[in-house]
Amino acid sequence: MHSKIMIASLAIGTTALLVGHMNTDAVASRGSGGVTAPDVIVGSLPGITRYGVVNGIAAYAVGTTSCNIGNDFLLWEGDNNNHPTIGQNMYRVEQLDNGCSRIEHIGMSWLKHGFCALQGTLCGSCSNPAGGGCPPILGWNCSDPYSSGLNGSQSGLGPKSEVNASLGYFPYPYGSPSYPATIGRRLNVFQSDMDAANYPTSSTNYFVEGQYIHPQDAAACKSFNNASYREVTRSGSLNNGYDLNLINSTRQMQPAIFAWQEIDPGVDIQTLQLSDCENSGLNQTYHVGVKVCDIGNGMWHYEYAVYNLDCDVAFQSFEVPINGTYENAEQAFAVYHSNEIYQNEAWDVGINAANGTLKWNCDTYAQNPEANALRWNTMHTFSFDTSDPPIQGQAALNLFKPVQGGGLVMLDMLVPNADFVDNSCTGDLNEDDVVDGQDLAVVLAYWGDRVEGDLDGDGQTSGSDLAIVLSNWGCIGE
Repeated sequence: MHSKIMIASLAIGTTALLVGHMNTDAVASRGSGGVTAPDVIVGSLPGITRYGVVNGIAAYAVGTTSCNIGNDFLLWEGDNNNHPTIGQNMYRVEQLDNGCSRIEHIGMSWLKHGFCALQGTLCGSCSNPAGGGCPPILGWNCSDPYSSGLNGSQSGLGPKSEVNASLGYFPYPYGSPSYPATIGRRLNVFQSDMDAANYPTSSTNYFVEGQYIHPQDAAACKSFNNASYREVTRSGSLNNGYDLNLINSTRQMQPAIFAWQEIDPGVDIQTLQLSDCENSGLNQTYHVGVKVCDIGNGMWHYEYAVYNLDCDVAFQSFEVPINGTYENAEQAFAVYHSNEIYQNEAWDVGINAANGTLKWNCDTYAQNPEANALRWNTMHTFSFDTSDPPIQGQAALNLFKPVQGGGLVMLDMLVPNADFVDNSCTGDLNEDDVVDGQDLAVVLAYWGDRVEGDLDGDGQTSGSDLAIVLSNWGCIGE
């Protein structure tokens, strides 16, 4: 097993994220803790445009109205990289025949690049506007509407692969590779994922989501609240691409994984961070959901969803303990498109003999940096049946990128009744399955750096990381 460190994920429990919903009628509170900083959120998802169907793929765009609920101005400069990028997604929540429920990420767009900001009043009085017209700044307590037409303008959409969501950074000018007509760069959804013959209205709900990433917002450690979602219904013809009709209110500051819990209150969702942004300088929030159902005949059905909000490091594997037998292992994820560099291969799945887990994984970063890792603003769903009943135990995620040392992230949650055994070597920074002088050299080379040699997850390479290497000296992993 090639995962080397154990990082304790930090649970965050803000009201906006974990209790109830905030909607477009609510005014989000402004500022926090006496810190002067902007804070951009999606205040509303007000409209959807349908563009047609090409080769079984329907194209859409979702309008987004942003709000600056912080207490400082937010730059919105279209001619450099001091502006937001805006992602759009679509999800399906399905009631399964076995009585359980499932959420799947079924479509994503490229990123709309912002260019100027109106000074609206969706989330407050806009008592501190940046000026008249459409200035390159969003005032605090002010909102800015981007219509679905603007968010679907293909020339203004850039690749997600260029954006580091943990820092809010992207190069400017952003990339502009060729793209197919009609559906290129827009929110792409396979018609088969919306077919009412397979997903009837009585047992299926659909949702769209918007997310803003901004370098100032990230620097202020405010990215944890940047995604919001709203429910949609289908109408019209599948062959022409269903019309999507917005219903209910926008669930502010909550990513769409919470739509699963909204439809099925029996779903448990945790909001976690890989590190404390105030100490590490990195925004790294993710969400994990689980639903377990007794399906009779001594069998249990397990559904897991992992949503990566803004972790640039991404995730390479997901595994749960199991006693050795399972059936119907499945996975689901939205596909990249329009000449995006990331790939769409399904993750391998099977028993990891080294520690007795059921494991899904893509290639490692060393094997393929463009592999289909669980990257920011995406969700992967995993499910299976087993005779092992649920207990409170530990699942695991493995980080994808080698920055921050790589390693296992342990998750306390419902899992099959089996023990998770970690046979990796804590301290093996270069992933050669032995802790030796090469790992010591990495710590010394990056002493004081906040990423490369960090083993204990505190965001710094320091004496505590040196102590981990020395205490595990000579360890040989599997």
